[in-house]
Amino acid sequence: MSIKINDHVIPDWAIERQAEALYENVAQGMPGKPREIIMISALDLAKERLIDQALMAQESRRRKYRVDSVELQKRIKLWLKQNGGKQAFAKINNPMIQNHDDLKRELSDQMRFNQLLEEESQCDPVTEADALKYYQERPELFRTEEQLSASHLLKMAKSEDEFSEALDEIKKLRDRLVGGADFTELVRSESDDKGNDGNLGTFGKGRMVPEFEKAAYELKAGELSEPVRTQFGWHLIQLHERIPAKITAFEDIKQKVIEYLTERKKDRVFEDFLDGLKTQATIEEVSGI
Repeated sequence: MSIKINDHVIPDWAIERQAEALYENVAQGMPGKPREIIMISALDLAKERLIDQALMAQESRRRKYRVDSVELQKRIKLWLKQNGGKQAFAKINNPMIQNHDDLKRELSDQMRFNQLLEEESQCDPVTEADALKYYQERPELFRTEEQLSASHLLKMAKSEDEFSEALDEIKKLRDRLVGGADFTELVRSESDDKGNDGNLGTFGKGRMVPEFEKAAYELKAGELSEPVRTQFGWHLIQLHERIPAKITAFEDIKQKVIEYLTERKKDRVFEDFLDGLKTQATIEEVSGI
């Protein structure tokens, strides 16, 4: 079914193509769902977005916003450069942009939309008190969990025979380290993961496989682990530093919180405006188009 918004008709093929373009994003939010169910959701989202775009385009035209021709040409050139040059129209999956005229129309509409968005998202500024209230009510957002800085030495294995052999090797390497061998040098000569000399950088919980994480978090700074088995093989972990959990001070994050809350507030104001356009519009499904 096609959709008619006031005097503008969105054909069913445009809705279907938009849904196909949105399919992967929708599928990521619906893991395990059948394709048919995902496609229904993608179609609903496509209709919603196309209706919003049509209403914004109609309102923008009604207000007779001016499009700067120089800026428009810059955006056309940039879009073509980012999407493959002369072959861009064949490469992209966008039902609304099939040729240069479509591109010019779409980018012109975007520029008008931006003017409409700027006008209709005006709101009272977010105060420092607003930001402090948000900060105090959501301490978990500003808390950094304890993190570790560590390196590892790996002997890879897949079969049980390989795991047995790798364990013998990793034990011998650990004896050498306990005897004074340099960890970095041993990684360079013996590890099956020599990237960055075995240095894993800084990481928190949830970043490593469970067995590795558990062993690493049990270490003290400067300590060497016993052999640790994971799905990849046997590891030796050297912990460099434990970085304590902390809460970012309000003064350090205040401006970012204000900016975030301001954008949220503008979004809500514009959504209310868009809802108003929908209530005033005639939106209906039509067939045969």
